[in-house]
Amino acid sequence: MDRQRVILVVDDDLSVRKSTLRLLAARGYTAFEAADATEALAKAIEIVPDAILMDLHLEQTSGLEAARQLKAVEALRNVPILLVSATPPVLEESRQVFARVLLKPCPSSDIVAAIEATLQRP
Repeated sequence: MDRQRVILVVDDDLSVRKSTLRLLAARGYTAFEAADATEALAKAIEIVPDAILMDLHLEQTSGLEAARQLKAVEALRNVPILLVSATPPVLEESRQVFARVLLKPCPSSDIVAAIEATLQRP
């Protein structure tokens, strides 16, 4: 059996994080959470996830800046970051750091499908 895929969920909204963690666990993923860019960077370095779900609006630092910080770390450079946000990002900037962009509200099935397509999971 393949090892469980590890996903890091980065969102400043606790209820969004918790519901996303439950969704991912129910689909067989191992999921971790972070509330801000600093916590996301530390947790990502610790676990080196297979993918990261990132909100655009975080406290102190934007999701775009947080994604740039993550991509600057050699061990995380190839980890796909999926943006999940109510606000669409500037398209050109988002192409450079986000593997996919999902707009809230987005069905749980779309989040899982985007993760699986990004990871090319069978």
